Amino acid sequence: MPRADRQRRVLVWGGAGGAVAAVAGAALLWHPGQALAWAAGVLAAASAAYLGQQAPQQLQEALARRRVAREPADGDPLAVAVEVRNHDYVTLDLGDGVVDVPAAGHTVRVVVTSTAPSAVVLTGLRAQVLSREEAAGDLARHAAELPVRRFEVLLDSDPPRVRALAESDFPYRIATDESEVLDLLVSTERGLVRWVLWLDWTSAGRQGSTRIDLQGHAFRTAARMPSGA
Repeated sequence: MPRADRQRRVLVWGGAGGAVAAVAGAALLWHPGQALAWAAGVLAAASAAYLGQQAPQQLQEALARRRVAREPADGDPLAVAVEVRNHDYVTLDLGDGVVDVPAAGHTVRVVVTSTAPSAVVLTGLRAQVLSREEAAGDLARHAAELPVRRFEVLLDSDPPRVRALAESDFPYRIATDESEVLDLLVSTERGLVRWVLWLDWTSAGRQGSTRIDLQGHAFRTAARMPSGA
């Protein structure tokens, strides 16, 4: 309620209250018993009138605040955590330094959690290749781990493909605070690839795509090469 309206209501109700008090005081001098009963009735009627005006307004304001709190934000309704797993390394000299890059055949684990008040339906997952270059290096092996829900990312396809390795495939429905865990087996046979994922979703009548990467940096995957190649 605007401040000016509140001030006018205070003045009106204050004036009315003063008038009621004056009449009640005079009545007490002449007929004390009847005056008390009359004053109680007037106060009850005044309270009912006040609540009749105030209660609907307060209820409307409370409902409006609740609607605003439950309306979806403009941003993505998802929280995404990413981990590179099950990886060997290819040691590459990229000119500005020697780096260990996960070799093809590694797994990218994606944990997707809904943060929206309404359910979010995951409708698809896409890979995007940002660059590819020729590279040679040494392969260093590491022990692999068992995946959870398995997919494969085929970076050499045009366009790149994300394919389920089991019967279960998109879409998946995740309620608020629930999660889906996706293990992505990444493969390429050509060069050093920089790439990202795009997770498509719908929620509460909206649809969008969430970019998945390594804290703002693209994934890098190198083709597997014999040691010393």
